Amino acid sequence: MSKLKTGVADACYPSVVVQELKRLHQTDNVGHELQVIGDQVDEELAAQKGLSELLEPSTFKRVAIAMMLQVLQQATGINLIMSYGGLIFQDITNAGIYSAFFISGVNFLSTIPAMRWVDTTGRRTLLLIGAVGMVTGHLFAAILFTAICDGNVDDAGCPSVGGWFICVGSAFFVFNFAISWGPVCWIYPAEIFLLSVRATSVTLSTAANWAMGAVMTEVVTLFPHLNINGVFFLFAGLCCICGVFVYFFCPETKGIMLEDIEELFHSGKPKSPHFVDVKSPIETA
Repeated sequence: MSKLKTGVADACYPSVVVQELKRLHQTDNVGHELQVIGDQVDEELAAQKGLSELLEPSTFKRVAIAMMLQVLQQATGINLIMSYGGLIFQDITNAGIYSAFFISGVNFLSTIPAMRWVDTTGRRTLLLIGAVGMVTGHLFAAILFTAICDGNVDDAGCPSVGGWFICVGSAFFVFNFAISWGPVCWIYPAEIFLLSVRATSVTLSTAANWAMGAVMTEVVTLFPHLNINGVFFLFAGLCCICGVFVYFFCPETKGIMLEDIEELFHSGKPKSPHFVDVKSPIETA
């Protein structure tokens, strides 16, 4: 199919489609992208194989990546901090309700810049930055607890001021989670699959998230054995695994058209002659 000019695109496709693409990409030159989308739809319709398509190497690899991202999201320890933070910091700071509000406020406010950074910084980059930040936050809290607290789970034995510094370390972890692993682990799986398998694949990744969430509820049983600082050290190690996994298995998808994702995961980089580096409206603002 020859490359479509803008005028041809306007004639061949519904005006609402053309106008929406022009709005999204802030340009009138959308003919090439329409051609790529049309070609990809034709290829998918010709190659539909049902659920067996999930077993194809390229698709299976993406399913594994999506599921692992969701598993690792839970493994960071975010749900334990958000669910049991009030109890943990009640013993450490003697102000459990205020520390819980502080942590929750950081989580909420941090999601605001994340909505912009996910497009300007990139998915992979945010995940890597977030992993480093989460490790730092957990290690800070764990090391400080080890240094200044002489108690255990029942009585932490922390000075009040020092306890708040431990809380700040956990807040730093929450900040880094909220700008990266919180949103990106839902965005990334939704954009790496072909339409023919997307619903099933995203369902599997979501199931992995819930399954790991159930497993993580058992972490509280480790407190008597590892103490509070030991659990923080454990989560720091798991966050290291998060970063390593992203570094080796998660290519950047920022600015890559949906129609080029297939080539990206086949070869590791977009080599398709149809490849178009698309800038979002946020980047062009």
